[in-house]
Amino acid sequence: MTDVASPTHTPPHRSELTLSPLTEQDFENYFTVVARGFHSELHADDLEIQRAMTDVDRCFGFCSGDRWVSTTLSFAQRMAVPGGSVPTAAVTDVTVTPGHRRRGLLTQMMRHQLTGLRERGEEPVALLWASESSIYGRFGYGQVTRRFNLSGQTRELGFLREVDLGDGSADEVTADAYLAAAAPLRETIFTDRPGHLHRSDAWWRRNQHDPERNRHGAGPLRFVLHFAADGTPDGFANFRIKEDSSITDLGGEVIIGDLDAADPQAYAALWRWLLDLDLIRAFRRHVAPTDEPLLQLAANPRMIKTELGDATYARIVDVPTALQARTYAQEVDLVLEIEDSFLPEAGGRFRLAGGPDGADVSRTDHTPDLSLTARQLAMIYLGGTPVRDLAVAGQVVEHTAGAVQRVSAAFAGPRAPFCRDFF
Repeated sequence: MTDVASPTHTPPHRSELTLSPLTEQDFENYFTVVARGFHSELHADDLEIQRAMTDVDRCFGFCSGDRWVSTTLSFAQRMAVPGGSVPTAAVTDVTVTPGHRRRGLLTQMMRHQLTGLRERGEEPVALLWASESSIYGRFGYGQVTRRFNLSGQTRELGFLREVDLGDGSADEVTADAYLAAAAPLRETIFTDRPGHLHRSDAWWRRNQHDPERNRHGAGPLRFVLHFAADGTPDGFANFRIKEDSSITDLGGEVIIGDLDAADPQAYAALWRWLLDLDLIRAFRRHVAPTDEPLLQLAANPRMIKTELGDATYARIVDVPTALQARTYAQEVDLVLEIEDSFLPEAGGRFRLAGGPDGADVSRTDHTPDLSLTARQLAMIYLGGTPVRDLAVAGQVVEHTAGAVQRVSAAFAGPRAPFCRDFF
């Protein structure tokens, strides 16, 4: 296909649009359009990273003649859920060129994508980050994770006296040493946090891809491991330093990315190591969980500035498979009625009989105990939004007294859902 700047350009109002799959031969043109859709540029190293991650059979969009005017794709992923994990389609690179907006292309792409996922039967859940939070609810997506942006002055952030930093130690390491330790460690703690995504080798390489143009004035990515008393790596973090001219005293800002550990002591010790770096007067962490332990470690948590933001949105395309992929905090046996106006074949009435050891979910004609939409089912799926919050807002219908409370208790997760990986 020709580039977007082809001299044979057809005006949008005269174009005939065709929904088309991506081919290997058109890979670069396709991702050039994706980059422009986000007001960016496609560089050779970005393209190499993209090729390593992308299955072209999962990429498609609308074409006007030989020119891409919209795009979307998904990655085969696995997401942690309470008690386990679920195959998940990580949806991304959703674009429509400005001249072709308001023509229903996004709606058609979403229906084609979700219907395809349902027909293939491999991934019962789709997941995405939304550039605008109001876009995807009409397609049945509901917010499943939130994030905190944290910032503050390091000098003012002492820990409580009783905080246990353990008997290990932390040290800066090379990128290779970091990857060798962090990748297997993250796999062992992967399902501890609902919303986490599995990282393949390609995803790790993408996360560590660090061209200067993406640093926004900060230094290169650096790496630290925490080692247990026996010398085994049990925590990891990456960070970068940015000189801050607004800080009157000599010093800069530490910007923290990944930070995770196998136990609370290692987690606290990593935070302390980062906050105690020489010549650093401020810290920032853009994507932190809403139950970030730092808020409980600090002697003066008021000095931590928090800004709440939305994160990932999920869409359930196969209700029985998705609900059976997780466990439930309490025994529950009731009928859920799911209204799905965008994908009617995915909705209906389902009996959920589950508990801490798993669940059985099947279609039924029985009278429902609780009615909710596909979007609302997605919102409660990981436990981040209790159904009682939706009930208080008048967003669900309780047919059987106590159903709201039973579902809220059963769907509760072990920790606040969180997704660190932007895609």
